[in-house]
Amino acid sequence: MAPTGGFRGIFGLGKINNILALLLLAGLLLGGLLLPTPALAQNVYVASGVPVDVTGDAATLRDQAVVMAQREALKKILAEIAPADQVAGLILPSDDVIGGWVSDVEIEEEKMAATHYIGRYTVRFQAAPIQEFLGSEGVAFAETRSKQMLLIPIFTDETGNTGLWGPTNQWLAAWTTRPPSNALVPIVVPRGDLDDQNTLSATEALGGNEPKLEFMGERYQAGDVVVAEARMSPAGADGRRSLALDVTRHGLDGTEKFQETLTGDAADPDGLMVQGVATVQAMLEGAWKDANLVDPNQRATVSVHVPLAGIEQWVAIKRRLGQVSLIKGVNLKELAKSGAELEISYAGDEAQFIRALSQADLMMVPSGEGMATLTLGASSTATPAP
Repeated sequence: MAPTGGFRGIFGLGKINNILALLLLAGLLLGGLLLPTPALAQNVYVASGVPVDVTGDAATLRDQAVVMAQREALKKILAEIAPADQVAGLILPSDDVIGGWVSDVEIEEEKMAATHYIGRYTVRFQAAPIQEFLGSEGVAFAETRSKQMLLIPIFTDETGNTGLWGPTNQWLAAWTTRPPSNALVPIVVPRGDLDDQNTLSATEALGGNEPKLEFMGERYQAGDVVVAEARMSPAGADGRRSLALDVTRHGLDGTEKFQETLTGDAADPDGLMVQGVATVQAMLEGAWKDANLVDPNQRATVSVHVPLAGIEQWVAIKRRLGQVSLIKGVNLKELAKSGAELEISYAGDEAQFIRALSQADLMMVPSGEGMATLTLGASSTATPAP
């Protein structure tokens, strides 16, 4: 029997009848939705480049190294997602307990002598045990990762020459050689190809040319664009020099500025650059972490209407919901031709939840009395950068 209206045309199901369409859509809605597994959340529970250096019995050197790497990796993760002063006061569990929290361990590199072992590890943890540990200690933490930020590094050398593109930008070189990180704020720097050079100049970046900065951000699929100027001073009579940092983050929520001045050995400008990279990273990550600290024991619930124009749209929405770490539960309450009605429980406050959704290209607009509408964000259909 031919279908009679309903989902035909709306979801492009051709000759499938209404009942089958409804069942198919219900399956898509329900499948994997009740207990989402946040892919993005898992990334902040990975520590890479963890160094270990142990001495002892040759037969147990690697075992000792793994135990040390797991503990040091946990310390690194806690320092990245929770306030430093609160982390400093925590008493960590035993090595056996920490080991039970680990999903897997990867050896990045190792060197071993008779009684000496040096290595570097990547350690991946399960999210739940760390969350429960911090919750039991009453420590707020941030696990929402920002969209990647595009950082535009502008360098002013000791003679006063300012540049962005080309081999003379030692500041850009320092950013391109920085070690990888799984921190809350992923940072990417431009390639500096002809398209970049023809799009943005140092003067335009420092002047905050919003259309061009926005274009660069779209090209690199970045959420925010950060203009970071580093000004190197001449060497002083005391054998020291300084590196002045002026950083401006351009985002949908406006601009945010940071400033810092570092000093170091005049004979080691490269070392000062490396210190500058770490400082800017810490500035951006610290500001993001402070804005997204969530009381692990705070919960809220919102009723959400999801307008649907097609099954593909819902598949995209469901996938993005699974990337939002603050979501603790999703229940399908009603299915109608106009869309779906969901009940979502989440950690944190409403503003933090809306921000977390936006990082997954979802837009939630509250309508009062615990109600809201959820749609795909405008950037979800953006063309990938070449």
